[in-house]
This record gives sequence, C-alpha cells and structure tokens, in this order.
Amino acid sequence: MTKSGKGEGRIEADAMVSWSGWGGEVEGGSGVLKARTATQVELGGPGSATNPEELLAAALANCYTSTITAHARSRKIELDHIETRARTRLAWDENTPHHIAEGALSVRIFSPAPEEVLRALAQDAREHCPICNVLGATAKVTLAVSIQPSGEDKVCPNPDN
Repeated sequence: MTKSGKGEGRIEADAMVSWSGWGGEVEGGSGVLKARTATQVELGGPGSATNPEELLAAALANCYTSTITAHARSRKIELDHIETRARTRLAWDENTPHHIAEGALSVRIFSPAPEEVLRALAQDAREHCPICNVLGATAKVTLAVSIQPSGEDKVCPNPDN
C-alpha cells in the first residue's frame, strides 16, 4: 500500500492462473491464496474445484467485511463479531453474453451498539465497498442485515433466504 500525507492511498493486488485442460490453479501474489480451479459443470467442465464466481463471492464478502469494520473503527462503534455471506450469480442467454447478474450480501452483526446505528453503518459500508461498486456497474447488489445483541448464537443466515 502506498500512502501520502494527504489521506490518499493505493492498494494493488495481483494473481496468476496456471491452466491446462479443464482446470488449473489460481495463486495470489502474496502467496497466501492458492486454490485449485476448474470449469463449472454448468459450462461443461468437471466442477471439481473453485471457480471465478466463487472467488468473486469470497472477494465480495471479504471486501464488505473489511469496509464495515474499518468504518466501525473510525466511528468508534464496537463490533463483537461479524459474519458476512456473499453469493454471485453468473447469467447468460441467447442475446446476452456471460455476465455477473447479481451479488447478494448477508451480514450478521453482533454488537452492543444501537440497531439504527448498526443498520446505517451496514448500508454505508455497502455504498463504500469497492467490490460492491465494481459489481454494481453491471449487476444488482443486495444487502440483508441481521443485528444480534452480543452473546447470541453466531450463525449467519444464507443470502438465498
């Protein structure tokens, strides 16, 4: 990350895919991300590994979570625990090429903060999340928020519900 004294910054990331036949491996430039990848069954492949839509869903969940927790810290809002689920949907038809048609986020927030403060925080994070904004250029990105007082069961609802 590059920072200047004016609050400006830049983060760059890179990844590489090595592919042969119906699958391969994706590796992040940091060396931390390393996963087998394969063409989905729906597209004629074996579907035996991760795929771009699953990686995009992971990026969406991770980016949203990073955004909401950063905003909470800057506003001094206590978050005891947060769980974010994301789903992406690839679509196509005779007239439209393959495209990401939808991104769905479901976040469950455990916090002693007032519900209205947490709901505003969640929506603000949705508006500032870089992956949400990239997806929003061509897809509908939805957000479902569940607020739980601290200490309750920590299982995030499925975004399909």
